[in-house]
Amino acid sequence: MILGLQTLLLFLLQTPGGSSQHSEAGYWFLQPNVLVVNTDLNIHTQMQIPLSCGEAYEGQEVFWRNEGQEIDQQGNHIQVTVEELTGGNYSCHDSNGSFLNHTLVLVQLLNGKSQARKILDKVENTDYIQCTSRNYSGIFHCSWKWSEGRRGDLFFAAVTRSSGQSNISCAADADRSGMICLDRTHCPYTEELHPIDLTIYVKYWYRVEKYTKQFYIAGIVKPDRVRLRKAHGNTFEWEYPSTWNIPDSFFPLHFEVKVAPLNKDCDAEGEQSRVQVIFTEKRTFSVSRRKNFLFCVRSQDTLTKSGWSEWEQRK
Repeated sequence: MILGLQTLLLFLLQTPGGSSQHSEAGYWFLQPNVLVVNTDLNIHTQMQIPLSCGEAYEGQEVFWRNEGQEIDQQGNHIQVTVEELTGGNYSCHDSNGSFLNHTLVLVQLLNGKSQARKILDKVENTDYIQCTSRNYSGIFHCSWKWSEGRRGDLFFAAVTRSSGQSNISCAADADRSGMICLDRTHCPYTEELHPIDLTIYVKYWYRVEKYTKQFYIAGIVKPDRVRLRKAHGNTFEWEYPSTWNIPDSFFPLHFEVKVAPLNKDCDAEGEQSRVQVIFTEKRTFSVSRRKNFLFCVRSQDTLTKSGWSEWEQRK
């Protein structure tokens, strides 16, 4: 199932259909009714683009509108001018004004340092797309950050294994700044042989940009917070997150324990006399200080050394 123009429910596991069609002519079809024009702002770009209402309307009177406004061209086949970043939503109508079909014309800038991406900002100055998974169940979440002043829209997405053999379904977040996916063929107990390829197209007005990311679920795993409690005195105990895979022996976690002054937080660093840091696979720890300390613990997959969980803390 492919992402629709306005509604995103589930999206698919294949690259955009027809993406190479007419690419040499400077335009291509992202979807049957979505045409993308390649533009280079280093030079003045003006291109004639052919539009067709459809074979079913051959020989009929056909009138055209752009964003609801009538234009001069008539007939089943017309040519429209796309200049630099000017796209349009062209609809065709019969002699009574009834809607017949439409083509959305978008503009994509060619790659180049002078034509930097504008719709998304990098997440934590690392990448445009950030993906995490709380365990090895095959469920993962990917998110992105809209550029300030240019809040765009998720227009199209494709998610698949590089092997081509996968069954991945996704749903967009309510604010369309991310999506949650499920790989139904992923097995937590076997080696992950092929990476996941993610492609999204985001748009702002008539500008469209493509972003990609490749990853393994094992490389994006970030456990939930541990379940921490104060057992007695200054002794603390914790358990694996309830969302973590079982058995523990097959999916082991190790822990970072930190004891810091009360006026610090769990990310505090400093002299050992002030901030105590211990790495352990045990699930209990006794603090030698008598009072006024902050106790923090977080977990990480012992085998893959992927992302650390968020800190859990007690005072």
